[in-house]
Amino acid sequence: MWELIITGCGTSHGNPPWGYPELWSIDPRDARRRSGGVLRGPAGEVVLIDVGPDLGVQLRDPYKTWDGRSYPADCITRCDGVLLTHSHADHCHGINELRHVNRLMGGAGIPIFGLAEHLDALRQMFGYCFGAGGAYAQSNPALSTVAMRPGEAHTVAGLSVTAVKMSHGSAGTTAGFRINDMAWLTDLKSIDPAGMAHLEGLEVLVLDMLRESVHPTHLSWAEAEALIDRLEPRRTILTHMGHEVRYADWVSRLPPGVVLAMDGMTARVSA
Repeated sequence: MWELIITGCGTSHGNPPWGYPELWSIDPRDARRRSGGVLRGPAGEVVLIDVGPDLGVQLRDPYKTWDGRSYPADCITRCDGVLLTHSHADHCHGINELRHVNRLMGGAGIPIFGLAEHLDALRQMFGYCFGAGGAYAQSNPALSTVAMRPGEAHTVAGLSVTAVKMSHGSAGTTAGFRINDMAWLTDLKSIDPAGMAHLEGLEVLVLDMLRESVHPTHLSWAEAEALIDRLEPRRTILTHMGHEVRYADWVSRLPPGVVLAMDGMTARVSA
């Protein structure tokens, strides 16, 4: 059995946003790091889902239980692979944090899996991480990329992973991932029938749900609910939520089997 940790369930800006006192929440359940997840395997394997700008904080304190003073005993010190949903800043601009993980692993390589277009953009933005950049690259992490074709299964640290190409509305395309009996679907507006065919029989669905009102590049609650009704997963965890989604306001209105994510929450994924 694997463990999924939701290390971040917020938007590109994080939650709640500073500079707007009227939007601030003192409910700790509304304090959300940028979207990301960690899969921990039975033999200590670690697969990251995205490497956003909060990655260092997420790896230091994945369960959000650290007291901020003592040694963070639950910290992540290993990475056997990364699943990249897309190349937007809030999902990839923490890639430099892998330098420390690479150091902790004695220089062992870290493969990054994703759609070719997103991996190409990643290498262009962070060339030094992949061996380019002259002398500075001498201290780079040993990163590599593995392009995935939509619908084609890959084995990542022992997990069966299939990429599902999705529409991000006017923001382009993203990759969802079917991982054994779980699926991680963030930053989407729609999924074509070919992609939907890979999402049947889910035990756990982690699903994008930005807010109540319609947004051009993310699912609203009504759109997320329609997708849940169509896929019929046993359990759905809503993520990538904006500051408008206050946990206390939503917890009682959601249908059975659907919950709001909180940073640090966990779910089980079959081996």
